[in-house]
Amino acid sequence: MFCCRTLIASAILLLSACSALAPKDPDLTPINPTAVLEVHTVNAGTPDFAAFESTTLSYTRSSMQREEISLGSTGVVARWLDGNPGVRIERVDRKLAWLVDPKGKKVVECSLKSCPGVAGKPPTKKSADDDQGRGTACRLKIASSMLEAEPTGRKRNINGFDTDQYDVKWQVTLRDNASRRSISTITIDVWTTAATPDLTEAMAIERTYSRAREKILGIDAEGDPPAIVPAEVGRMMSSYLASRVSPTERANLIAGARKIDKVKGHPILINVKWTLAGEACSMDETMKDVGSKPLFTFTSEVKTHKMQRLHDSLFVPPKGYKITK
Repeated sequence: MFCCRTLIASAILLLSACSALAPKDPDLTPINPTAVLEVHTVNAGTPDFAAFESTTLSYTRSSMQREEISLGSTGVVARWLDGNPGVRIERVDRKLAWLVDPKGKKVVECSLKSCPGVAGKPPTKKSADDDQGRGTACRLKIASSMLEAEPTGRKRNINGFDTDQYDVKWQVTLRDNASRRSISTITIDVWTTAATPDLTEAMAIERTYSRAREKILGIDAEGDPPAIVPAEVGRMMSSYLASRVSPTERANLIAGARKIDKVKGHPILINVKWTLAGEACSMDETMKDVGSKPLFTFTSEVKTHKMQRLHDSLFVPPKGYKITK
């Protein structure tokens, strides 16, 4: 699975290289099969999401997961992350999580349901808003939707994966309450690989873990195979349109991205570009910047996805760290 966390959740987890947690003494804990996934992401940002570049390294077993996130950015994102833990260990077998701060050599232990950054927490007042009582401001509705995905025939080796290229175009026509129209266009350049036995095993373990976690948190599964449109892209689109598109319409819009069935294989490299052009709500301040220039670009690249035999110590706090609850 690609990424199963929100951008805010990912941001909260950051701050340190994993080398800071390397054990000084010989590791005598048992060694067991572990799915290892490394993903590099570059997000050009939107008015609601600051631009950033990140690398997420995850180690997963059926009942536990460890994530290490490094993020390069300046300005507001860097300030958000200052002082926050850089490693997150989740144990669904114990229904808890540890937020590890290598710099301060301390660990925060909390319930899996209440730990900062955990998806599935109760919605905020803003996100829980419904379609009623919204006044007479300009509103957008989905008039039509078209989704096309075709193989290009091009092949390429990416990070050791033999991949095939697909061109995807997802176009949605939006109409305002004055019958003016705008067209939302997502173009995706995606490279996929056929599942090897090693990759299949790693993905199966990740699915098992994800489903166990989602059951505890009471949230819906993200689906399998991974969506071609990354979850982060859907969230950025939803946030940008939130003031002018109802929650129901936004949900329908994002759901359309899961109907891509012509793309075969497991995504390794995804390049996404979103444009929004037209006259809908053209007099509205929040819509004045739309046009031919992309609202955002987003790239996700799998650097590693494999099985390894690793020590159990990865999934517990390091020795000598102070644990607070």
